[in-house]
Order: sequence, then C-alpha cells, then structure tokens
Amino acid sequence: MSKVVVPVTVRDLTLEDLPTLGESPSKLTSMVKELARAQVGEVDYLAVCGPSGQPLGYGAVDYTKPAGGATIYQLTVLGPFQSCGIGTILIRALEHNIRTRGITFAELGIDDASPRPQALYERLGYTVSGSELGAWDIDTPDGPARYETTITLLRKQLLHPPALDSLDSALPRDIVRQLESPRSVSQLADDLQVTDARVLWYVEKLAAAGLVAQTDHLWVRTPLGVDYLGTPQPATDDTTVLPGRTTYDYQQAFADSQAGMFGSTFVQASGEHGGRVPHARAVEFNQRLQDLIAEYFAPDRIDRSATPKYGFHWVLTPTDLHPLDEE
Repeated sequence: MSKVVVPVTVRDLTLEDLPTLGESPSKLTSMVKELARAQVGEVDYLAVCGPSGQPLGYGAVDYTKPAGGATIYQLTVLGPFQSCGIGTILIRALEHNIRTRGITFAELGIDDASPRPQALYERLGYTVSGSELGAWDIDTPDGPARYETTITLLRKQLLHPPALDSLDSALPRDIVRQLESPRSVSQLADDLQVTDARVLWYVEKLAAAGLVAQTDHLWVRTPLGVDYLGTPQPATDDTTVLPGRTTYDYQQAFADSQAGMFGSTFVQASGEHGGRVPHARAVEFNQRLQDLIAEYFAPDRIDRSATPKYGFHWVLTPTDLHPLDEE
C-alpha cells in the first residue's frame, strides 16, 4: 500500500481557526475562554496544520496546575486525519513548550468512558498516576447538559530535577514533609524551630528541583516531593552524643555547609569554622560558637520558650551568627 507524505507545521491556535473546526457551541465557548488565558501566558494553545494552514488537530497545555507540573488537555485530531501521527506531533510540541519553561513533568487525563487514547499516551511514555472526577458542559439533542465522569490521570517526567544530594538531609526533608498543606516561610520556620533565612534558602533549592512549588505566596510540596519523601535518607556516620535536638542541629549545620549555604569560600576543617574571615577571626568565631552552645544546649538548660537571642531561632549555625564584625 502506498503512502502519502504531507508536510505539517505547528503554530498557535487563533480565534479565526475556530469556525473551521466543526465543534459544538459548548466546546467553542470553552475554547474562546482558553484562548483568552493564552493571551496572559497561563496556557499555550497549539494547532498542527497542513499545507493549506488549516488545523488538522489542536490541543492546549495549562501551566497553572498541577503543582510543579503542567496539564495537557483538549487534545483533538479532526476525523479524517486520525491515526496519521497528528496526535503524536501535537503532544511532542506541547511537551517542548513545557520543557522550555523548566517544568519537570506533564499530566493529562482520559475519560474512563472513552479509554482509546490511553494506548497512544503510554507509547509516548505516560504512566497512570491517579484518578479524579471530571465534569464539563456538552450539547445534546435536548439542549445543553453537564457531563460528569471519572478521569484517569497519566504523568510523564520531562526534565530530570537537579541532583538531590545537597538536599538530602534532615531539614529539607522536614520542610517537604511539613508542606502536605500550604505554608509560608515564617510558618515553616516556627514549626521547625529554625530561622526564616535557612527555610527560604532550602525552599528555593527544593523548588528548583521540582519538589515544592509556590502558589499565592504559600509553599506546597509537589508529587515529586512526595516521591522524594519515599526514598530512604542516607545514614549519618556522626557518633556525637548530644541532647536530642542538639544532635540534629550539629548534623544539620554541617549538611548546610556541604550544600553550599555559606558560600563557596566557607571551609570546615579540624572542627573550626573558617571562611570569609582570617584565621584569628575563625578562632574567635569558634570560641563564641562554643559559648553559645554551652548557653543554649547545656543538658539542663534547654528552654524553647525563652526569647531568641542574636537573631536566631532555636538553632546554631554559622549563617545565624555571621558576620562577626568588630564591635
């Protein structure tokens, strides 16, 4: 059997395209709303076109959901052009736009009453990730109606997040764990009894890795963050025996340094914290640190109801004490 090869192009769908698609009034109303969202950058709406410039298929991607990802939706290939590879071209074009924004994964849904597209999506690397209820307006012989169904969700990883080694310590894990529900930086700091500065440093790194996302000035963990919590935390070889929280603080301070919180010039050697300061100042720093530890973490003197001193909140790290300027 002979094949006919026709060149296609991918471009933005426009309002002028809508009358050529043969869609129902309810669908066209929905598409007009989505094209308006495309104007403000919330959505990309693409069309795969033949030599005439008329759309053969179209679809959209919503960048506002889910947290940390993007949703591909309204995938449609016009009847005569189905099973010709148009759907694959369209999905790959939408995935390209998602990657361009640095978003790590794409999600799409299948109406359980019409599961045929699932085979295509799975061939393109999508796997089932859950389900949800769906509803939208349709036109029937009796007039407009509301259609309700169950949607099977599929997900595909598009970008690998940055290496997580620098984030695999107790504090960033505790931050992600707390973000089962949305929280602000200050709420996280209060809940975890650390400084706002440390929380902010880590949530920005976690966001870059796709593990948390910010919405309306609140942070929440993403599905990748859930997966991150499901991986075992590396064991520590620290054998220091200190009162409960003090061990956590010591180990986390060293993890913070290794993660780069104190900058590239910070040095840890022989128990001294030297960096950005001459050796003599590093010695002074070390002594002041030991004095503060003795004050705050003596086994019989831990009092978390007391007023924080020196601008830090129940944790001792070089970040909380730096800089050590001449008084």
